[in-house]
Amino acid sequence: MPRRASRVTMLVVAAYAVALVGWAWFVTTVDPPWLTFDRPGGRPAALGTAIGGAIAAHGALVLAILRWGRGGGRAGALASGILIVASLAHLIVSTIVGEYQDYYLFLDIWREILAGRDPWFLVVGGPRGSYSLHAYGPLYNLLAPLTHWHPLGPKLLFAGAYWAFVAWLSLTAPSRGMPRWSAPAMAAWFAGPFAWVEIAVFGHFDVLVALLCVGAVDAVARGRWGASAVWTASGVLLKYIPGILAPFLALDRGKVRWRWLAATAGLSLAGLGVAWAIWGPSVLRPILLATSRESAGLSFFRYLRGMHSPVSGEDLFFRTDEYAGPALLLGLYLAWRWSRRERLEPAASGVLGLVVTLALYKVGFPQYFMVPYLLAPYWFAREHATLPRRGWLVATYLAAFAWVSWFNILMAGNRHVWVEHWAGLVTLPLMLALAAAIAVAGRDQSLSEVSRPTPGPESRRA
Repeated sequence: MPRRASRVTMLVVAAYAVALVGWAWFVTTVDPPWLTFDRPGGRPAALGTAIGGAIAAHGALVLAILRWGRGGGRAGALASGILIVASLAHLIVSTIVGEYQDYYLFLDIWREILAGRDPWFLVVGGPRGSYSLHAYGPLYNLLAPLTHWHPLGPKLLFAGAYWAFVAWLSLTAPSRGMPRWSAPAMAAWFAGPFAWVEIAVFGHFDVLVALLCVGAVDAVARGRWGASAVWTASGVLLKYIPGILAPFLALDRGKVRWRWLAATAGLSLAGLGVAWAIWGPSVLRPILLATSRESAGLSFFRYLRGMHSPVSGEDLFFRTDEYAGPALLLGLYLAWRWSRRERLEPAASGVLGLVVTLALYKVGFPQYFMVPYLLAPYWFAREHATLPRRGWLVATYLAAFAWVSWFNILMAGNRHVWVEHWAGLVTLPLMLALAAAIAVAGRDQSLSEVSRPTPGPESRRA
């Protein structure tokens, strides 16, 4: 017989059902002016529907939080309280802010998709005279149908996915050997400004990219190499950057899992092939855009071409941005070689590769940092019992993302321009320090553990 719902579950469901009915009555009967106030870039006429969706999503989150926090004592109750309050506020703010910054452009892309036109359409601008607003993979197109319900449907998905993951990670951390106080500490950290700016304000979808990377790392850690290939290829087809993860996850304590790497590449190419068959060669425009973009944001190469740079165009044979690609490839090769030589586990190698990428990539948009922002704590919590030098890991992670969060706050208020000229000078050492902490901790972990081969394609075919 199916297990009966507990009294608490029924009370929560009843409370949110009453809240939804009350909200529907308020919207249709009272119809306050602020629901139809004409805000630039918004769709306020449908704001009531979006807030109703936020209430329903929060009800599902509360049920999950109560389940994950069961038996956590006072620390678990405190963490649950933080998560419940912060997630409700975050979901409501996500709807009130509405369409802003990149999310406004996302809606343009999704409208083209639903109209049956080329999602990678060109607009005037950029160094080549024209470029595609759609800088993502073909799986991004699958978000378009959510706008049939409401233009903010995808944004609520991003917010709900974020809070579901961080709630699960925070509340289950003590069960992985971390101290009880880690649950409220992690909940408070994840309730910080980074996700508020990236999701509630800007509506960026990089949280989905991060969760696909988490899925890939988790599957490898469990020995499910086939599932990991699917997760990784899905990430590549959503926003390409998880492609960096593949050669690092393929390292299993010094051994390269070539079969897994081939399977991941094959799935990615197959997905691109299907997209090509539907939309034609324009599917490759994001790759061209990535190679032609100027340095920006938190990148060290943005600093090198800024007003505070110690070099100028006359000092170098090439423009500073033209050194970014070789520098990134060299950094990734050195990190990969270190991971292989020191026999790092796949999870440690993958986190290291992504952190090195963001340290050296010339386009330092803050949303890209969402991937290690979530992946690094997941790895830390999962491997906590066997990781040495944990204090250094935590300190470097907090320092790096406190800096990124502060820059993000300035960016949300359009007050970041003066910082952008020198921001890369701070970002580079902070991210390299985090990379060094991960590399050393991963090496010491591999030395301290009893040698135990990770199940590979021989036992679970990729």
